[in-house]
Amino acid sequence: MPIISQLQAKFKKYFVPQILATIPSRFNGRIIVKDGFGSRYIHTDVAEVTQSGGIVNKLWLPVFKKIKPSPGKSWLVLGLAGGTVVRQISQKFTPSRLVGVEIDPVMIDIGKKYFDLDKIPNLEIIQLDAKRYTLNAKDHFDYILVDLYIGDKIPAFTSQPEFLDQLEQLGQLVIFNRLFYNSANKTSAQEFVKLVGNHFSKTELVRSFANLMIICE
Repeated sequence: MPIISQLQAKFKKYFVPQILATIPSRFNGRIIVKDGFGSRYIHTDVAEVTQSGGIVNKLWLPVFKKIKPSPGKSWLVLGLAGGTVVRQISQKFTPSRLVGVEIDPVMIDIGKKYFDLDKIPNLEIIQLDAKRYTLNAKDHFDYILVDLYIGDKIPAFTSQPEFLDQLEQLGQLVIFNRLFYNSANKTSAQEFVKLVGNHFSKTELVRSFANLMIICE
């Protein structure tokens, strides 16, 4: 292949996303797996918000820099998706326990097939509704990440007092991920910050790309 053709092919592969799979899900509509911009990533047809891979690889890094987790701690991730953040936790912090909760079995299968989700050391994958898991959980975790979305929509139960009270009991540090890129979700996130202030003694905010991370303890 001529050098120019090789460069054109590499350019296309990098800048023009290639669809690897489109898979129907009763929870997420169609889940679309793509390669592009130097990364593999997932979004749904509910909203083209990246669920795993892509920009999510960098999304949580400002939070980790802020909280400076110690090795050997326990982690719970509500909203596992394809497993981007649990892979980072596993690689960076060698957790004593790592639990990922995901309601969508199709998303879990995609994570295993396209993101090696099942090869992450010591990861416990629980296919269950996050509200049900949380309200029935007995174990305490050092860190809980709440990353619950259907497309760009956040489940209403995440603002319910019983859910927030239970998280406060279960986690030493609880971190919520909220979209923060237009007036509607900025207003929603700001209202949520006030709400969690009624359930946690301390809150701290970290901006990351188009998201607002709310650190609570």
